[in-house]
Amino acid sequence: MNTSASGALAVELHSVSPTRWVATYYPMVVTPAGRWAEVTWDLHQHLMPAMSTPLEPARWLEACSPDPDHPCYVGYQGWATELAAGYAAALAVHDTEAAEEPFSVREAQLLREGTFLVPAGQLSEWVLDDLEDETTHIRG
Repeated sequence: MNTSASGALAVELHSVSPTRWVATYYPMVVTPAGRWAEVTWDLHQHLMPAMSTPLEPARWLEACSPDPDHPCYVGYQGWATELAAGYAAALAVHDTEAAEEPFSVREAQLLREGTFLVPAGQLSEWVLDDLEDETTHIRG
């Protein structure tokens, strides 16, 4: 799974009143099933200038440029400047947060060695045992 292929970001425009909208930017994720918005990773959000004519309840667009004249903003001429600025801010957040280096082979091995998997049924037993030990110390 790759995020933000080609620098594209998904933008959700949703209304907060009949004439006020909020733009929320998400990375695009490329999966074997196609491209999707990764809505669990909110990169940037801002209030859009008031519109004189109400739009539909919610809209999505794919932004791919910090240039307000780019064709991706064609249907949003009144907001092109704000959408492009939001794109630049969201992409900067994405690049900063996604810039973490992948684990080296040695780091991955250490992580595997330090990871302890607990069977789901046994976890509740261990938690109850720990609670019992803690209450014993309090009473005792």
